[in-house]
Amino acid sequence: MITAQEVLKQETEIVLPHFGLADLNSFVSILKEIDSTNYEKVCVLIKLNKRPVFFHAGKLTTNENNIWIKKKENVVDMFDHSSLYEKLLYTDKPEKFYQETGLSPTQFAIVGGGIPIIVKDTGIIGSLTISGLSDIEDHDFGCRALLAYKELLLKKQ
Repeated sequence: MITAQEVLKQETEIVLPHFGLADLNSFVSILKEIDSTNYEKVCVLIKLNKRPVFFHAGKLTTNENNIWIKKKENVVDMFDHSSLYEKLLYTDKPEKFYQETGLSPTQFAIVGGGIPIIVKDTGIIGSLTISGLSDIEDHDFGCRALLAYKELLLKKQ
């Protein structure tokens, strides 16, 4: 089982040299290549500066996935960490998250799949949110894609 510290380490490993609207097509291609089978099982939302710039609804998804995306992205926007990190902080008592923060489970979900998009020397510039697999698999899918994209960008430098 992954730990909160391991998720924090992942967040530092996936820091990109740059990311903007011009990167979307290349990044989406990486998402498709990383796991083409699961790509049709998930919804994907990419936001830059809190603005939705890309949405994909796989053939095997439903509106429930859209609802989970919104809840996960709200966690990333509120806490500047992945939604899985927040889940792992409250593993023993998830209800404590809602009690301590005063947030509603109808609008926030501490489950994996929401990941901040972080740019070196800039900070968090957006988020990548995935829903459709298990929450750990959603998180892993997103991290693998961001890491693969980082490697591609570094090769081009």
